[in-house]
Amino acid sequence: MKHRSLKPATLLACTAAFGLTTSLSYAQGDATRRTIEEVIVTAQKSEQSLQDVPVSVSTVKADELRESGIFGAEGIENQVPNLQLDGDPQAPSIGIRGFSTDSYNVGLEPSVGIMVDDVFIGRSEFIPDGLFDMQGIEVLRGPQGTLFGKNTIAGVLIFSSADPSEEFDGQLQVTGGELGTRRVEAGLSAPLGDRLLSRIAFTHWETDGEVENSFLNRDELSTEQTAGRIKIEADVSDRLLLKLGVQVSETDHNYPGWQLYDLDSDALAYAQSQHAPTEDNPYDGHTAFDLPGYVKRDSEIAHLIAEYDAGEFLGLDNTVVTGIVSHAALTNDMLIDFDVSAADLVTVTPVFDYTQDALELRINGSRNNIGWGDGLDIIAGIFAMQADIDAPTEVALGEDMVDFVFTPAGAEALGLPESDIGSILGPLLNNLPIPGVPLDDGVRSLFTQSAESLALFGQATWYFNERWSAIIGLRLGQESKDARRQVASYGPGLTGLVLSAEDVDRRLSRDENEVSPKLGLRYELNPAVSLYGSWTRGFKSGGFNAISFQGSNLEFEPEQADAFELGMKSLFFDETLSINAALYHTRVTDMQVVNFNGVGFDVFNAEGAELQGLELDFSWLPPLQWLTFDGSLGLSSAEYVDYRNGPPTATQQDAAAPGETPQQDLSGRTLPRAPEVSASLRPTVFMPLSADLGLQFSLGVSYRSEQYLTLDLDEKSRQGGYTLLDARIVLGPEDGFWSLALSGTNLGDKSALNFVADHNLFARSYFANQIAPRSLKLSLSANW
Repeated sequence: MKHRSLKPATLLACTAAFGLTTSLSYAQGDATRRTIEEVIVTAQKSEQSLQDVPVSVSTVKADELRESGIFGAEGIENQVPNLQLDGDPQAPSIGIRGFSTDSYNVGLEPSVGIMVDDVFIGRSEFIPDGLFDMQGIEVLRGPQGTLFGKNTIAGVLIFSSADPSEEFDGQLQVTGGELGTRRVEAGLSAPLGDRLLSRIAFTHWETDGEVENSFLNRDELSTEQTAGRIKIEADVSDRLLLKLGVQVSETDHNYPGWQLYDLDSDALAYAQSQHAPTEDNPYDGHTAFDLPGYVKRDSEIAHLIAEYDAGEFLGLDNTVVTGIVSHAALTNDMLIDFDVSAADLVTVTPVFDYTQDALELRINGSRNNIGWGDGLDIIAGIFAMQADIDAPTEVALGEDMVDFVFTPAGAEALGLPESDIGSILGPLLNNLPIPGVPLDDGVRSLFTQSAESLALFGQATWYFNERWSAIIGLRLGQESKDARRQVASYGPGLTGLVLSAEDVDRRLSRDENEVSPKLGLRYELNPAVSLYGSWTRGFKSGGFNAISFQGSNLEFEPEQADAFELGMKSLFFDETLSINAALYHTRVTDMQVVNFNGVGFDVFNAEGAELQGLELDFSWLPPLQWLTFDGSLGLSSAEYVDYRNGPPTATQQDAAAPGETPQQDLSGRTLPRAPEVSASLRPTVFMPLSADLGLQFSLGVSYRSEQYLTLDLDEKSRQGGYTLLDARIVLGPEDGFWSLALSGTNLGDKSALNFVADHNLFARSYFANQIAPRSLKLSLSANW
C-alpha cells in the first residue's frame, strides 16, 4: 500500500477554509493570476475537499499558530467565528455557538468532542499537551453525533499532528519573547527503509506568569512544559498500512492567577489586615495569596491504526477498512489557595486521574452503480470505549480561620451576627486550637467512576445526479456508568459547617441509550458554488455531581440538541474569492448547567435553550498581487427557553431570609459566555525584497461583543465588548527554508475579564482573572 499521509500543513493553504490563515498560500497559474487552493478536511472521517462537505467547518493552519507566537489552543478563539475557548490550566472550557461546558466538575463531560490523530479523546484537559509539530486544526460546528458520537453536541475540534514522510525532512523553531517566554519545537521525519517511515517531535517551553503575587514574590500562571511524540508508519503489504503513535507530556503551572474583585468593605479590610498591598482590582495583574499553588499535569496518548485496502468488498468499490486501538491517560495534581488572600484560610487539593481505552472499526467505501442515480459513498462502523475517573479532593482550613471567624467578614461568611458567634458556635470553637496554631479540620471527598460505551454508526451519501445528493446517517449507542461518591469531615467540624457538608457514601449507577440521526441535502449550483441543508440530533451523557458535599442532587440527566442548518460553500471571480456561510437554529432540551458552590461547580439541568445565528467567512485575492484579505463574522443568539430555578447572584443570596433557598428566573436570558457578535479581519501584505527573499506583514483585528461570564448572570460578571489587535512580520526566502517572525498579540494591551466567580468565603465578593496582556515574541524557524 502506498503511504497516504494527509498534509494539512501544506493543504490548508488557503482561507477557503473560512479565511483563517494569514500567510495565505495560493496557486499561481501565471505571473498575474492567483487562485485559492483546495483545502482537504476529514470532517466526515474521510478526506474531502472543504467545498464538498455539507458541514460548517473552519480550518487553522499550524504554521500560522507558530508564527503568531500563541502556543495554546486559545490562540484560535479570535480566528474562528462562534468559538469560545478558555485555556485555564485546571479545566479548559470550550464553547461553540454560545454552547459551552465548564470542566471544573469532573463528573460533567464536554459539549465539544476532541479528536487527536483520529482518536476520540473524552476530556478537554488533554488539549494543551499536543499542540506542537502540527499539521492543522479543524473546527466543526453544530452536533456531530452521527460520526463522532456522544458529547459532540456543540461540535468537534480535530487536531492533526505531522505525519512521517517518505523523505528526510523536518522543522525547527526557536522562540523568545516577553514574560520570559523561551520555547523550542522540532519535528524530524526519517525513512527507516522502503516500507517503514518515522517521525519524532519534541517541544519544551517556559514562560513567566501574567499575574504578579506580591505576597509570595512570584508570578502566577507561569508554564513549563516538555512534550514529545513519535509516529511510525509501516507498509506491511500493498494493501495493509499500520500507523503507531505515542505522545507524552509533562506540564507545571503556578496556579491560580485569580485576583480579588469588588470585595465587600469588611472583606477588603480583613484581607488588607493580613497584607497591606492587597486590593480588589482584577485588571492590574496583581494578586496576593500565601499558598504557592500549582497544577501539575501529565498525559499520554497512544494509538495503533490499521488501514486495509479491501478493494471490492461487501458489494462496495474502493473499500478501506480501518481499525483503531487507542489508550489515553491524564493526571491533574492541584494545590489551590481558595481564599485568594494572604490569610491561611482555605486550601483545596484536588486530584484528577483519567484513563480511557477505545476501539473503533469502520468501513469507508463507494458504489457507482446502484440502479438509480450516480452512486453512493458509505461509512459504517462500531465504537467501544472504557473510561475511568479517580478524583480525590481535600478541603482544609488554615491556622488563620479561628481569628477570621470573629471578624465582621467571618461572621458574614457564616451568615451569623458577629455578636452571636461565641454563643452559637461556642461548643465547636471550644474544640478548636488557639489562633495561630495549625488546624486539623477539613473535608475529604472521593469521586470514582467507571463508564462503558458501545455504539454502531453509519452514514450514506446518495448522489441523485451531478447536482443533487442526500445524506442519511444514524448512530445507536448505549452507555453505563457506575460511580461512588464519598464525603467525610474530620476534626472539630468547622469546614463541614462552612461547606454545609454531610458525611456521604453513595454508590450510583445509570444506563443510557443514544440515538443520533442526521438528514441532509446538498445541491451543486455549479462546480464552484454549492448549497446544503441538514437536520442533526446530538446527545450528551448524563452523570453524577463529582463535587457536591451533600447526599442529594448527585445525578443530572442527559441533554439533547436538535439542529437545523442551511449553508453555502462558494468560490467566485475565477476562484479568487471564497465565501462560506451557514444559518443555524438549535433547540437544546434538559441543558446541563453548572453553578459555583464555593469550592466546586454543581451540575443541574435547565429546561432548555435555543441557539440561532449566522456564520460567514471569506478569503479574497484582489488584483493587487501583494495583498490578501481574510475575514469572518459570527452572529449568535443563545437564550434559555425555560430556566425558572436558576442560581442566585451573590447579592440575591445575601438578601435571602434565614433558611430560604434563593433562586432566580433566567428564562429568556442569555447563556453565559455567548457573545452575540464575533468578527475578525486580517489583511496581509507581501513585499519582495529580492529575487528569492520576501517580507510579509499582516494585521489582525478581532471583536467580541458583550457577554456574561457566570451562570447566574451577575452584573459583576458582565464583560463589555472589546477589540483586540495582533500583528506579525515574517522575513524569509521563497523556498521556506528559514523564516524570522516577529509577532505581537493584544497590541492595544486591552484589559478584559475571562473568568469571574463568587468568592467562597467573603460575602458579596468575587475573584476573577483576565485575558492575556500585550506580548511580543521573536521566532526563528527552519524547514528542510
